[in-house]
Amino acid sequence: MKFILPLLLLLTGCLATMPVQKLNPATYYVNDVCFTHYLSKRNSTSFCGVGVLPHQDSYNLRIENKGKLNFFAMTSCHRERSTENYDKSIFRKDGRISVTYIPTLEKGKACALYIAAYNRRVKHGWGALFFEHPRFQLQAKIECNGKKYEGNGVSVCQSRQGLIQKISFEKDVVAIKPVDGPAERKKPCPVLTSKDNKTFEFLMPTRECIYGFVERGTKKIHMLNTIGYEQLIIRE
Repeated sequence: MKFILPLLLLLTGCLATMPVQKLNPATYYVNDVCFTHYLSKRNSTSFCGVGVLPHQDSYNLRIENKGKLNFFAMTSCHRERSTENYDKSIFRKDGRISVTYIPTLEKGKACALYIAAYNRRVKHGWGALFFEHPRFQLQAKIECNGKKYEGNGVSVCQSRQGLIQKISFEKDVVAIKPVDGPAERKKPCPVLTSKDNKTFEFLMPTRECIYGFVERGTKKIHMLNTIGYEQLIIRE
C-alpha cells in the first residue's frame, strides 16, 4: 500500500504542482558548496559547506556546485574574483571550477573566503573557508551540529539558527567581545558566557559571528566562526 500513493501522485501530476523555492536575499541559506583541497597530487581532503584549512602560502581548490555554473564569485576581506559563464562549453557542465587562492593582506586576520555559485535555474550555492594561522594557537573542542572535532586555533560551526552548540577548553579562558559578520542583521552577535570559564554552550545566532578566546597565562588565542542559517536550499 505504501507504494500506491506516490504512484497515484505521479500519474495525476500532483507532484508537478509543488511550488519552486524562491530565494529571499534577506534569508540566511545553508552553505553547501563542496570543496576539495589538494595538499599535493596524491593528498587531498573534501568537505561541503564550510571548513578550516591549514596554514599555507597558497591553496589549490576544486569547488563543486550542485548546478551548472553560470556565474562564480570568490570574495575575501581584500579582493573579489568573478567569472561569468564558466560552464558555457559543451564539455564543462558539471558545476566544477578549479582555483588557486594565494592570500596576501588576508594573512593572520579574521578573513574568510566566501564562495558564491550562481545558476540561471536558481540552483545557487554558497560556501565559506577559514584558515589556520600561527597567530591562533589555542586548541579547543567543538560540538557542532551533532559532530565533535578539535579546532587547531581556528574553528567553524554551521548549524540551523537556534540550535545548541558548544566549545570547550582545557584551561580557563577569557571570551572576547564578538565581532558581527558581514551581513546586516537586526540583532548583533550575542556575548558567550560560561560557568567555569572553560565550557561555553550557546544557541546558534541567526547570522555570522566571530568569537575570540584568550587562555589565561599563556595568552594563546582561539578564533571560533559561527554561521547560523535559516533555510535549506531546495533544488529541482
